[in-house]
Amino acid sequence: MRELIRVLSVVLVLSGSAGDLSGQDFRGGFRAGLTASEVSGDDAGGPDKLGWFAAVFTNRDVSEHSRLQLEVMYIQKGSRVFRDSHADPNGHQGTSFFPAAGDNGLPDPTPDGYRNYRFNLHYVEVPLVFKFDFSPSIPLPYVDRLTGEIGLSGSTVVGHYEEREGKDITDRMADERPFYAAELNLLAGFYYPIRDGLDFQLRFSQGVTPLRPHQSEAATWYNRGQYNTVWSFGLSFSFFSS
Repeated sequence: MRELIRVLSVVLVLSGSAGDLSGQDFRGGFRAGLTASEVSGDDAGGPDKLGWFAAVFTNRDVSEHSRLQLEVMYIQKGSRVFRDSHADPNGHQGTSFFPAAGDNGLPDPTPDGYRNYRFNLHYVEVPLVFKFDFSPSIPLPYVDRLTGEIGLSGSTVVGHYEEREGKDITDRMADERPFYAAELNLLAGFYYPIRDGLDFQLRFSQGVTPLRPHQSEAATWYNRGQYNTVWSFGLSFSFFSS
């Protein structure tokens, strides 16, 4: 966490310096809010792992209605599974993610197929997004106040914790299936103004490179491991401009 604070501090200093040089089209600020995430192959049906994020950003105008934004962000991702819906009434599961009864020294499944799995991931992420106003192309009430965004981000794991059936398997899984050094993510979202300098934001992030190999180590050209999917929502505050 101390390393993250140092990085954010450097970005803020550089952002302020850039603001002095860039004229009236430069802005900076911070974003913060909540995340709902999932990891492919976790046998869960949706984004049921909650977390939070915080970021600083700088942006400058590309045209009257578009701008380019660079961020440095801390974000929590991962997975949370309470029940394996693929398990049969006898406790035998039909997916590859959870080992069969007694495998790898883990507790046997309960008769009702109950599973308890927790996968916490902590990332430092650097998004680069293109932001554009809806008003020139969709002059409708409320819609014309929206700002959209598309972009990419690079991220790396700076901390993680993994638990299955109450047993800490963090170190074992990190040895068996180590994380890749970096991930690439596709981003899309929108902003809606609340007041000057304050916006509500919703963003979707989909990993296009995997975070680690599959449990079975099987892979295809389009599915090379486990991927992060994240919905984030929160507030974006522009705290200086020049």
